[in-house]
Amino acid sequence: MLDVLKNHLRDNFSFINGKKLLICVSGGVDSMVLLKILKTLNYNVSAAHCNFKLRGIDSDADCNFVKQYCKLNKIDFYTKEFDTNVPKYSVQMSARKLRYEWFYHLLHVNDFDYIVTAHHLDDSLETFLINLSRSTGIDGLRGIKPINDKVIRPLLIFNKSDIIQYANSNKLEWREDSSNKKNDYLRNKIRNTIIPELKELNAGFLNNFSKTLNFINDDACIIEDYLSNFKNSNFFTTNDITSVDKIIIKDLSPSFVFKLFKEYGFKNIKEIFDLCYSISGKMIKSDSHYILSNRKSLLIRKIDHNYSTSYFYNNLEDHVLPNNIMIEEGNFKKSENKSLYLDKKNINFPIIIRTWKKGDYIYPTGMDGKKLISKLYKDKKLSTFAKENQFIIEDGDHILWVVGMRFDKRKYKNIDSNLKISIVET
Repeated sequence: MLDVLKNHLRDNFSFINGKKLLICVSGGVDSMVLLKILKTLNYNVSAAHCNFKLRGIDSDADCNFVKQYCKLNKIDFYTKEFDTNVPKYSVQMSARKLRYEWFYHLLHVNDFDYIVTAHHLDDSLETFLINLSRSTGIDGLRGIKPINDKVIRPLLIFNKSDIIQYANSNKLEWREDSSNKKNDYLRNKIRNTIIPELKELNAGFLNNFSKTLNFINDDACIIEDYLSNFKNSNFFTTNDITSVDKIIIKDLSPSFVFKLFKEYGFKNIKEIFDLCYSISGKMIKSDSHYILSNRKSLLIRKIDHNYSTSYFYNNLEDHVLPNNIMIEEGNFKKSENKSLYLDKKNINFPIIIRTWKKGDYIYPTGMDGKKLISKLYKDKKLSTFAKENQFIIEDGDHILWVVGMRFDKRKYKNIDSNLKISIVET
């Protein structure tokens, strides 16, 4: 096994040479074999152990076992205790979520290059059968990925018996998790009852499954290549907006449209087809993206979750706010029309910088009466996306400025002023 893995790492994981590797070690046979082999092959390894406290003193014993092994073999060791009571998640899902969040935290804080897990071929078969039982497309039948972002899984070419045989041959000790014998979870039921039956029906079942996975992954790669070429030919990105003609989407199969828009977080394909036949201005939203119906195209843009639509300014000192808006206190003479000049005595602080809301209006300078900002935007032919990026400045009384467009004449000073709000040129 050592020589096979050495060649496998050379041929398929050469990018980890000289890198800092964080090995996920539970204390079970799989992760202990992985840690031992990578250490034997002189990779730069550290170990991370999660203690979920689910088995009382046995969980603590697992932690101490891995800790002592690392100490004996001069391997840096990290551990953390977790509470798996995460709302909306099962214990298993909570553990997985918490585990990977912590691994990525260690990766960034300690400058590790990759996270390495000990998943093997039997694990991949379990995942395949779980996804198959829940209904899935070709992606769900590809098993566990050997490389997924910063996570690598070099043991996927080995089955469980290979790993146990190596451990026994090298007199390597490990811990047994008694909970793996219980059929409380779907994965355990598949591992303990279904897979043994399949192996009994066909002694070569696991090897045949490995070949089948290769066929499925080859087919999936062909689809991915076609999908990529299609996107390169029909999806065009300018700045942060991607566009695709509606007429192209209308003629595609639902499954192909699903694959095209899956990366944007959209799963309801009917919504996308409906958008192709909708009027301009209609929009749908996923957790990560917007899609806006334009006249002949769909416009896709990522949602900025760090973007705030309201900012409060209460301090009378020079301050640069979002969207390059500068607030200055001093003595100013009106010199240009790109700045708002105010008398701070007339301002009801705080000054608020925000985006448009339905019903907003101003009394524009140079015009009689008031005007709805929605009408102002319509006159300027602003798209839905442009409206989201258009800021409004108001105090506690009313709107002062639609930034870069119109001032409100009720507090705007056309002569000397002591408060200036302007757009900083970049």
